[in-house]
Amino acid sequence: MRRLISFSVLILGIILIGVVLVPLALSQATYILNKKTVIIDPSVRSTSQIPQILGTSDSDLYSASQWFPSSPSNTSTSSKVNFYTLSIPSIGLDSVPIEINGDDLKQGAIQYPGTALPGTFGNTVIFGHSTSPFLFKKGDPLSIFNPLLKIKVGEDIVVVYDGVTYRYRVRNIAEIEPDKIEVLAQRYDKYELTLVTCIPLGTYLRRFVVRAELIN
Repeated sequence: MRRLISFSVLILGIILIGVVLVPLALSQATYILNKKTVIIDPSVRSTSQIPQILGTSDSDLYSASQWFPSSPSNTSTSSKVNFYTLSIPSIGLDSVPIEINGDDLKQGAIQYPGTALPGTFGNTVIFGHSTSPFLFKKGDPLSIFNPLLKIKVGEDIVVVYDGVTYRYRVRNIAEIEPDKIEVLAQRYDKYELTLVTCIPLGTYLRRFVVRAELIN
């Protein structure tokens, strides 16, 4: 009986290493070998205008305002509606609710306060939570952006805001360090959309960023 228990514990340990530690190690190694994939917005002239990430506990990071505190753009966005939807057909995301001026990522995806509304000049920035792959549950706010890591350049993102449909096309995908937050910058010669979640899945080590531009 003791041998059976010991053998079972050993098997569970191997499974744990395979499911959790190996993917994390591979993700970290891939990132180190491909650091050129950092996104820098050339329109940002001064980093003093970019908010810096605060060292917080994991529980604090459920609050979107703690991701980039003391931001000059961290003010309410004026909107006719409180919610709109986001769909990415290529990865199975359908009509994901996005809360404007929301803060609690445990409740769902949110548009970062102070960023441009869909269909207007500027950068619409959306945060969504992700979690370990084996905890993924479709529709669960805590893993709502897990599928985002499967997106590819050239694929479309559909946003329906206040009854109007906007179609964006993915132009750039990258992993960045938490303090490389130039992706929040607002430049008003383009209609841009930025989606942000954490990577490797189940950690807060880095940010996975998808940049798209309005095509119609």
